[in-house]
Amino acid sequence: MGMSVAIWVGVAVLVLLGGVALLRQRRVAPVPATGRAAATQACGALPAGSVPPGTDPVAVLQAGLHTLALVPRSGDAADAAAPHALELRDAVTASLLARDWSARHLPRRPQLLPQLIQTVNDSDASARAMAGIISQDPVLTGNLLRIANSPVYRVQTRPVETLQRAVTLVGTDGIRQIISAVLVQPVMQLQCDAFPQFSAVIWEHALLASRAAADHARTVTHEDGFAAQWLGLTQGLGAALVMRHLLDACAEQGVAVPPRALAAELLDSWTLPVASRIAAAWELPKAVHDALIRQSGSGLAASLRLARAAAAASLLCRHGQIGQAQALALLEQLDDTPPHALQWIWRRVHGRAVETVDSDEAEYDVARAG
Repeated sequence: MGMSVAIWVGVAVLVLLGGVALLRQRRVAPVPATGRAAATQACGALPAGSVPPGTDPVAVLQAGLHTLALVPRSGDAADAAAPHALELRDAVTASLLARDWSARHLPRRPQLLPQLIQTVNDSDASARAMAGIISQDPVLTGNLLRIANSPVYRVQTRPVETLQRAVTLVGTDGIRQIISAVLVQPVMQLQCDAFPQFSAVIWEHALLASRAAADHARTVTHEDGFAAQWLGLTQGLGAALVMRHLLDACAEQGVAVPPRALAAELLDSWTLPVASRIAAAWELPKAVHDALIRQSGSGLAASLRLARAAAAASLLCRHGQIGQAQALALLEQLDDTPPHALQWIWRRVHGRAVETVDSDEAEYDVARAG
């Protein structure tokens, strides 16, 4: 559990200062604290299973996700680009605010997306009709089967080998989620040599968040599950595009590896605003755009908040950074999800099969029973 201690120290420091490098806690150029970091200035190293009063558990889990995603490639000096942090931040901010940004940087809308949305809005459309959209493209069909066999959606030990079988197993709602993920993944790919696992971590987070958001919307906030799953996917696209802007700024300034603290700050501040631009440009349901813009005060916004936190918690568990007891204790501090619904969503997103810290699970069960 040595890694668990390191990750929680890194998480606490990032939330506290926003300008301190993670993992080895090396200093970088001063970076003003974000709103979330300022709200948690009293935090020290976080104890397992609890967060000090006033700390946002979502911010803690997002910081942990960033720590996981922003591991530099082997051999790179830790935050050697720290002296360039202020200039890089200014350049990225200016780029993201530029009026012509969308024309230059927005990912191309998936060709089949309008057809999918039209089919979803047709109450008589079946899962087979939606799968027929994907069957037009052999590459997309292969991707659908791969995602259907991933831990997020797989419902049996035997591999799913045909589109028809996938439709039978996951049903209409499941096939909607998988098709949406299949359409998004190609445009979400990002070559990020500075942080080799960034793309994989952000994609896994988006996939898990889309599942959790849809489940939460249907069972807790009673919102449109299709819109909710797109919230999870577009926030992942937003993160990828924020990183692309940072990498472009680094290339222009001759910086090989962006400062990790700066990357985390930009991801925290800009992921959802950028995602809202994508939602509008792709003509996704208006509810998706509105939830990303407001970020609070609506059922879909609450579903997105829980989904991002649950997806981050699951990934941190999967990578051995925290135990399941810690993850669930953080999620239970969110007051918009009843305990029984949270347990069900967690099982759907995380799954017992991927838990590696049995003692944590036993400890959690005992604590709840007591």
